[in-house]
Amino acid sequence: MTPRPAGAGRALAAALALLALGAWAAPARAEEVLVVKSRDLRLYDATVEGVLGSYRVDRGEHVTVLNLARPTPAPAAGWRPDVVVAVGAPATRYATAHYPKTPIVYTMVVRPDRLKLTPYTIGISMFVPLADMVATLRLVSPNIRYVGVLHGPEHRQMVAEATARLSGYEARIVPVELTDERDLPRLARRLVLQSDAIWIAPGTVTGVDAFQFLLKLSFEHRVPLVVDAPAMVRSGALLAISPDPVDLGRQAARLAGYLLSGEGLPPDKLFHPDMENLAVNLKTARSLGIQVPPLLVEFASVVVK
Repeated sequence: MTPRPAGAGRALAAALALLALGAWAAPARAEEVLVVKSRDLRLYDATVEGVLGSYRVDRGEHVTVLNLARPTPAPAAGWRPDVVVAVGAPATRYATAHYPKTPIVYTMVVRPDRLKLTPYTIGISMFVPLADMVATLRLVSPNIRYVGVLHGPEHRQMVAEATARLSGYEARIVPVELTDERDLPRLARRLVLQSDAIWIAPGTVTGVDAFQFLLKLSFEHRVPLVVDAPAMVRSGALLAISPDPVDLGRQAARLAGYLLSGEGLPPDKLFHPDMENLAVNLKTARSLGIQVPPLLVEFASVVVK
């Protein structure tokens, strides 16, 4: 069975199929599974929970969890797991340094391009497919035709693929690349005049002041802001589409099972999340004159009223 590669994301418009799990087999038998967690964060804990729930002792599977944030004993010298699941960038660095010839699956890594990955390493992107986001926006408001995408250089390929995929579609992407946050006011003011909605690609804007500036601009021009974190929706953005952390863990376990199935490494090394969460701010929607369909409200995991 071939995993779903990045760029092959499902549209939320397809009857909200994101509620369903991908068609994966249970993890293959693994005698020794090492889960490395970067630190104690709620998102990381939920991801580890998803991994642990995918394995069973009665199938002969043994899972060891190593938390890099605590002085827990490291695995014994010479011990080699059958597969490693790394949660977070520091955990991925640890795994590739200590187990360079062991299959590794990473998740919760925003910038995998900055890591030195081994040939045996595959991962799950933190980026929800851009086409899914556009389809969701069209469900929220069919009048949205031009979606501005504020992104960094690392998102260039993703934006190009999404633009090609949406060719002939009613919505259009207006990409603007941000390489220096000092250019944000100029680029954002230009983008807001060209767009019916603006999506901030994950990791593009890191400062609180920068986000507040974009939020103010959004309300001034009545152009909804789409983000990647529910916390930003609570602060005033219209909606966020983000990976489900527990399901990321389950997906990582399924990928680990694929690596141990004997089929070899897949041709694609990066995969989109199988399941996505929606957060929506109805107060913001009312301020912008947008009527969010009840079905989307019911589907959302976070609703700000």
